[in-house]
Amino acid sequence: MNTKDLTYFSSLVELKNYTLVAKKLHVSQPTITVAIQRLESEFETTLIERDRVHNKLSITQAGTLLYQRAQQILKNLDLVKSEIDQIDKPIIRFGLPQLIGSIWFPLVIGDLFDKGLMKYIHTTESNSDILLKQIKNSELDVALLATVRPLQSADLDTVLLASHPFKVAVNKNHPLANRKKITFNQLASEKFIMLDDSFIHRKALDAYSLYADFKPNVIYRSENIDLIKKMVADGYGVSLLLSDSIDNDRSLVSLQLEEPVAERFNLSLAIRKSFLPNEMQRDFINSLFNLRKIILNNN
Repeated sequence: MNTKDLTYFSSLVELKNYTLVAKKLHVSQPTITVAIQRLESEFETTLIERDRVHNKLSITQAGTLLYQRAQQILKNLDLVKSEIDQIDKPIIRFGLPQLIGSIWFPLVIGDLFDKGLMKYIHTTESNSDILLKQIKNSELDVALLATVRPLQSADLDTVLLASHPFKVAVNKNHPLANRKKITFNQLASEKFIMLDDSFIHRKALDAYSLYADFKPNVIYRSENIDLIKKMVADGYGVSLLLSDSIDNDRSLVSLQLEEPVAERFNLSLAIRKSFLPNEMQRDFINSLFNLRKIILNNN
C-alpha cells in the first residue's frame, strides 16, 4: 500500500472536494482520483460515493472505518520518521519542569559534566502536562515529570524516582507555627499565596480543599517560588508547598497535614517506549535514574 494514498484519502474525507485536496497537497486532481481507486481495489469495497449531479461526496461505512485507522497509521509514520531523523544526532531531547530543575536536577549535574554529556542536552522547560504531550508526540525523548498521582501511560516507560508530601508553609510567628500537624480546615480563614497553575500544586490544593469542604482564599499566584516563600515569611499568607522546598528554610515553618489525601508530588522519569537510545543517551538516562538513590540518601 502506498502511504500517500492514505494521506490523499484522509484529506478527501475531511474536505469532501477533489479540487481542494489537490490544491492543498500540491498534486493534480487525477492523482487523488487514482489513489482512491487503488485503495478501493485493494480493500475490494467502495470508500467514497460521488454524486456528480449535486457535486457531493459521501463517505461509506467502510470509508469511515479506514479513515479512523488511517489517522493512527499516519501518526505512527510521522513518529517513526522523527525518530529515524534523530537516531544518529548527538543530542538528548530532554523535558524539565522549572521546580524539578531547581531542586532535583542539580543533584546529577556533576555526574553529567563528568560524563561530558551536558553539551549534548537540548532542554525544553515547561509544565509537566505540556512535556507529557511532547514526549508522546516524539518532540522529546526523555523527561522528568511531576504528577499528583504516580505516572502511568501506555506510551511510556516510567520510573517513580521520589514521592513527597505537600506541606503548609507559615511564618515563625503564625499561631499554628508551634504545631507539627494540622488539619486543612484549620486554614479556612487564611490567605493563600500559591504557585501558579503551571505547577501541580493547584491540583493538590483542590484535593485538600475538596476534602475539607471550603474554597481557599488565594490572594496571589506566582511562578517564582522564592517570592512566594518571602511573602509567607513576611506574614502575608500561607502556602501549600513541597516539604523539600521549605524544610530547610529557617524563615519558614512547615506543617504536616493530617488529611488522608492521595495527592503527593510524584517525581517520575519518563521515556517514550518507541525510543531507542544510543550509548550517549543511555548514559544520560542512567544518570537520571540514579536520582532515586541520591534523593533517598539525602532524606
